[in-house]
Amino acid sequence: MSRGTTRTDPGSLVSGLAAKLNELEHAVSRQAERFAAMVEVGSEISSARDIDQLLRTVMDRLTSLLNAEAATLFMYDADTNELWSRVLKGSTLKELRVPVDRGVAGHVFRHGKTVVVGNAYDDSRFNPEVDRRSGFKTRSIIATPLKHVGGKVRGVVQVLDRRVDAFTVDDRALVEGIALQIAAVMDNVLLLEDLKKHREALTQRVRELDALYEIERAISESEGQADLIDRILQQAMGASLAPAGSVLLVEEERESLYFRTARGNQSEAKLSMRIDAGQGIAGYVASSGQVVRVRHAEDSSHHDKALAKKLGIEVDAVLCVPIHAEHRTLGALELLNREGGFSESDEKLAVLLAGQIGRALDDRQTREERERKARLATVGQMLSGVLHDLRTPLTVISGYAEIMVTEDDRSARDEMSRSIVAQLQLIHAMQQETLAFARGERTVLIRKVYLHNFMREVSEQLLHQFASSKVDLKVQVEYSATARFDENKLKRAIFNLARNAIEAMPDGGRFTLAVSREDDDLVFRASDNGPGIPTEIADKLFESFVSAGKVNGTGLGLAMVRKIAKEHGGSVICKTRVGKGTTFELRFPSGTPVPE
Repeated sequence: MSRGTTRTDPGSLVSGLAAKLNELEHAVSRQAERFAAMVEVGSEISSARDIDQLLRTVMDRLTSLLNAEAATLFMYDADTNELWSRVLKGSTLKELRVPVDRGVAGHVFRHGKTVVVGNAYDDSRFNPEVDRRSGFKTRSIIATPLKHVGGKVRGVVQVLDRRVDAFTVDDRALVEGIALQIAAVMDNVLLLEDLKKHREALTQRVRELDALYEIERAISESEGQADLIDRILQQAMGASLAPAGSVLLVEEERESLYFRTARGNQSEAKLSMRIDAGQGIAGYVASSGQVVRVRHAEDSSHHDKALAKKLGIEVDAVLCVPIHAEHRTLGALELLNREGGFSESDEKLAVLLAGQIGRALDDRQTREERERKARLATVGQMLSGVLHDLRTPLTVISGYAEIMVTEDDRSARDEMSRSIVAQLQLIHAMQQETLAFARGERTVLIRKVYLHNFMREVSEQLLHQFASSKVDLKVQVEYSATARFDENKLKRAIFNLARNAIEAMPDGGRFTLAVSREDDDLVFRASDNGPGIPTEIADKLFESFVSAGKVNGTGLGLAMVRKIAKEHGGSVICKTRVGKGTTFELRFPSGTPVPE
């Protein structure tokens, strides 16, 4: 061996080679372990059913293989332009949201490339705010994008460690490999999630349609308004999955709101309580006409904790909409405590159902006003009829009273006195009939009548009625036996027909009253030779308040004649010719009592 040559110790060479072989073997084993883990992860991902559970398992495996301390799987939320933590491991936070323009994860999302950071606090891209919130001290970071078909970035996988320079090139390759496998199936997952959302939206629409159908059916079936409003509240709660709700209405005279109906929390206690106008969320909605929808009641500045405590209820999510009618706010529909809060769709449905409540309330007020006017009109018609029919007996009484002043014959005065008493009895009968009508009682008194006496009394009273007119009176009695009818009612009908004839012939004419029997019918005919009935009212002659050509006419006389005829089971018809005269024929069974 030449001088200056260094000899290598065979033992050292063998020892070094063995160390290299051990290191290589360890590296190969580690790579094999990671490869096997990636294959296993890929197999699990491709066959997964519960994707969220799988993603949590994958992130657990990833942190274990890298000996890391925390990891996050971020997904992009387009509505808020944020990254949100679909999987969050090793953090005290329940959910993490970061703007896409901040932090290492945001940088990776925007640029679509993996980033490895050895010391986070030396990197300008790092956002320490998350560490301050979680208490975790980040040093090393691997963040890689989740790229889907077409290269679009849908999220970020980020792994964290407290040590400086904790991750190697192989660690980066492992994270990128698992991220590729996650991204490979996320398109299908997102598609399934979209389908699920659409299905949930469709289910919600079906609930809404069912609610609207039930409300329309309730409107037609409900026995009372209170029942209808309660059913609308029930449908609103069912469609929005709200466990509690109420309808509050405004009491303007007391400047307060009262619970018209309530379900859920302390519903019975609510019904006896009132709140001041503008108090609490419901009070604000009723006074302002604005909708309030908040995830937590405390999120609204109008929430009144003292009021909630007084009512004995716990309030979380709130949806409160105004009840409108005729450009005014009648109250509020309030739904409470849906898990997860109320959606925009819930709000739209609540507004629609509140409109139904407003319509029901408005219909009730309109109906009550209509009924009130109808009652007043009925009373008015009845009084008009009474005053109309009082003319004849008052005319007779007045006439006899004037004659009695100058009459010296005692027997004549006695006869006139009896006639006056008879007219007063007729007025009393009208009074009793009016009271019976107001009580809803039957007003026809059918009894046996001697026609010759009846026609004599009618003639005497008609003579007084015609005395002050230029119309001649003629009475023809063609049947003078007995019949069954209400004589006071028949007198009223005849006097109305006679009075109409007098008013229709102010310049004079002839009026003929005849009574006869045709088969089993008793027939009264009242004829005149006046101008006839105008064609414009001929087809509605027997309706109330129809009159023409009479200065003081009320249009009630013929309507009463028809009513009396019907009460006797008969009818009245009119035959008229313009310029030739008119005949009214009143016909009814002569011996058959009126049916019940």
